[in-house]
Amino acid sequence: MGSACAKTAPTEVDRATFAAFLNVLLPKDKLTGSATDLKVDAKLWIFSEDSADFRRLITLGCQWLNMTGGAGFAALSAPQQITVVQWMSTSDWDQIPRRFYALARQTAIETYYSEPASWVGLPLQQPPQPEGYPPPWN
Repeated sequence: MGSACAKTAPTEVDRATFAAFLNVLLPKDKLTGSATDLKVDAKLWIFSEDSADFRRLITLGCQWLNMTGGAGFAALSAPQQITVVQWMSTSDWDQIPRRFYALARQTAIETYYSEPASWVGLPLQQPPQPEGYPPPWN
């Protein structure tokens, strides 16, 4: 697909699908917001503008997710979404579902925890990397 893929705006369906997928990975809890609350989805779409391969992977991953149920992944119930994502996590690495799961998850987690809003309730004043985590005896 080349670099033109990275310049094409994502569809609303892809945006909704990717947001739902990221919220399964990083759901809202009592202390912190979900992936979309912290705008991880928007940041990854922006990041993908400079990486045609990453944009293509997101697009293909969203297409695959939307083949898993009638109205699409975003319309599935939370338990159904979780089941799909759990399956993806153990599927064949050489296939789109697993590659999408692993690379999107890694990038989403890095993006999420770079936000101070994700540190609520944690003994952190800055991201643990590149400095490292404090020793467990502190």
